[in-house]
Amino acid sequence: MSQTEEHTDDELTTAILSAIDAGVVVLDDDDRIQRANETVRNELGLGDDDIGVRASEALPLGEYLAQLSPGESLSETTVAPAPNPGEVDTEPALQPHTGGVELVIPQGDLDRCFVVKAKSMATAAADRLLLFEEISAQRRIESQFKTAMGYTSDTVIVARSDGTVRYVSGPPETTTKSPSEISVSKNLLDVVHPDDRSTLETALEVADETGDASIHHCRLETAGDGWRMFEVAVRENGSLPAIDGLIVTARDVTDRHQFEQRRQVMNRILRHDLRNDMNVVVGHADMLLQADDDQVTGHAKTIRQKALSLVNLGDKVRTIDQQLHGVDRQLRQINIAQIVREEISAVHDEYPSVIIRSRIDETSIIGNTLIRTAIRNVLDNSIVHNDNSCPEIEVEVDRRHETNRVQVEIRDNGPGIPEGERRAITNEAETPLEHISGLGLWLVKWIVDGMDGSLSISSNSPRGTVVTLSFPAADADEWDEIEDQRPAGVANGIPFANGSIGDSEPIGTTTRTED
Repeated sequence: MSQTEEHTDDELTTAILSAIDAGVVVLDDDDRIQRANETVRNELGLGDDDIGVRASEALPLGEYLAQLSPGESLSETTVAPAPNPGEVDTEPALQPHTGGVELVIPQGDLDRCFVVKAKSMATAAADRLLLFEEISAQRRIESQFKTAMGYTSDTVIVARSDGTVRYVSGPPETTTKSPSEISVSKNLLDVVHPDDRSTLETALEVADETGDASIHHCRLETAGDGWRMFEVAVRENGSLPAIDGLIVTARDVTDRHQFEQRRQVMNRILRHDLRNDMNVVVGHADMLLQADDDQVTGHAKTIRQKALSLVNLGDKVRTIDQQLHGVDRQLRQINIAQIVREEISAVHDEYPSVIIRSRIDETSIIGNTLIRTAIRNVLDNSIVHNDNSCPEIEVEVDRRHETNRVQVEIRDNGPGIPEGERRAITNEAETPLEHISGLGLWLVKWIVDGMDGSLSISSNSPRGTVVTLSFPAADADEWDEIEDQRPAGVANGIPFANGSIGDSEPIGTTTRTED
């Protein structure tokens, strides 16, 4: 090659190296640096004096980088003697990387990170290239991501669409179980139950191809606890492009899954077994009632009464389950004033001798139709357990504009709810010494909680109970135009018959007879 050709070739090579975004170092077969483009000179501080010097002397940890073969990464055996980022804080370090090796160079409080790859050069003047691709920004984002993931009790995994794991959070510092140890480069699908594997495979592929997120229940293997049920969410990662992979979160829901199974079994028992057996008992009791012996018929009446009570209890449990787990749980605008009026009318029809006074603001709440069940249960409880010779109930529906909430207050003059039962509701748990004798109050609490409401129980004066339900109010200017459908007897403040009073009379504080 002539000097002119060599000069032209040299200029062309220089131009090509300058156009490459990555840092480039050209090595000969003796591992001496032949060229270095401007990028790598700025990144690693190489100068003209470093040209012709061995890589081991001019490059950080060059003795290891020089062992890189084109298209391969340094083996763990080769990397093992090199300083590891977890072992040194202020010195350059190496760690394995799928594309070559990762060089970490501390600079103050930040690390500069480069993926170093080798490329072959089929020329007499050079043996191979070392390409330095800086990934410092990506590593900082990943570090922030890992820190943020440390605040969740879920196991967080970054995985590719084929299940290959790039990152997995440490075990949560809670009682929540986590999948058995999943190492980087291991496949997530290896810890999924064979019967659930295709479900997760499809979810990963769909998230990668379409960006659609999905949530599934899959059994994952856990260390020491075998297969447990997890709620696995798979999401694409468009908002964090530096995090190369899909975001998979796994939350242990085994207890919830088992609870649902138990609930279904118990409902089946209540629906079929208990009811059928009790119907047999009631049938035999009816036959005994036809006997001439008064003692026999007395026992038969008791048997029949208790059997019917058990049947009713089973029906109540099934009703509660159907209502709390039904499809109509979506919160929306509810005309609470209309519902309370209708329930007062229904209670009065059933218990005409009970005095009911009401004061109801025209207002709506954010809730669902289960509020009707809650109101009726409180009203029934105030009557059924009332031992007063003249049972009285006062109902008030009040829109509190200062808090933007609606308060439903139901007062009675009965014996009151025992303190232990009130504590059981307040503490949201029953104990052997403090439990509730029925299901009504629990049903009311569960309904109210599901509507972002609150339940409080206090003593009335001079006697009885005050049950207060509070709900988020619907904005008045957004109320739907609902035709007033008040039952006959409560519209326009018309007093109830038999002593019950409608909306026209406000609640008084001295309506009860002193004991």
